[in-house]
Amino acid sequence: MISKNVDGKEGDPDNKGKFISVIRPLLVELIGTCFFVLIGLFGVCSAGPGVVAAAFAFGLALMVFAASFGHISGVHFNPSVTLGVLLAGEVQPVMAVLYFVMQLLGGIAAGGIAKMLLRDGVYARCRGGATVLSTYVAFNHTLPDNNIVFYTEDTVKWWEGILIELLVTFVFITIILMVALDTKSKTGLAPVLIGFTLVACILAAGAFTGGSLNPARSLGPAIFANEWKDHYVYWVGPLAGAAIAGCFYRFIWAHSDRRIPRRIK
Repeated sequence: MISKNVDGKEGDPDNKGKFISVIRPLLVELIGTCFFVLIGLFGVCSAGPGVVAAAFAFGLALMVFAASFGHISGVHFNPSVTLGVLLAGEVQPVMAVLYFVMQLLGGIAAGGIAKMLLRDGVYARCRGGATVLSTYVAFNHTLPDNNIVFYTEDTVKWWEGILIELLVTFVFITIILMVALDTKSKTGLAPVLIGFTLVACILAAGAFTGGSLNPARSLGPAIFANEWKDHYVYWVGPLAGAAIAGCFYRFIWAHSDRRIPRRIK
């Protein structure tokens, strides 16, 4: 995953070169994001309120796609990943913008396909796979009569959701940059490590925010299920986490040949 420098500069200046260096990666991002998000949405809607099925559906799908198509586009499938890679200096701004567009279109297509294929009852129960802030149901025994259990509800606040999404996305992007991109620490096991990191992050955040880490994953379901409450959380949190991860990598974690300022020999 992200083992290819996708900057649109490689290849011959003929049509074949442009297809290989530009069109083909964009098609992988468009079609791949669609299937990646769709598989994840089926995982979300196939189980009850738990996040285990969703976490493994997203994580294992990403693992397989990264191993299969990583050499073509890097298999970002996520604007947060593309932002982190951009800040790490591994993709040109124009190509990054094109990646963003393809990823969002792929996520929207996945949301539409899920709406078309899932039965109304199933779709309504899982809200089309949309990411929403969770509601805590707590009880206390402070009432005079200890036989009475009093239940209260409290929804995760917007700023809590942003911070949770920021933190898990920061971890996710940092792992991607270190195992798939860094000169010293990148490894052939990157798809496996990245896939299971996504599983862990969704398991960690899922009970509170749904565990998005990905604006493209949240946009499609929000459109077709009309679930817009606190939707900005799933843009601000992941993109901020990716930006911080990219800066940390470039200034702190990166090997000397990629770090800013560069080491003077």
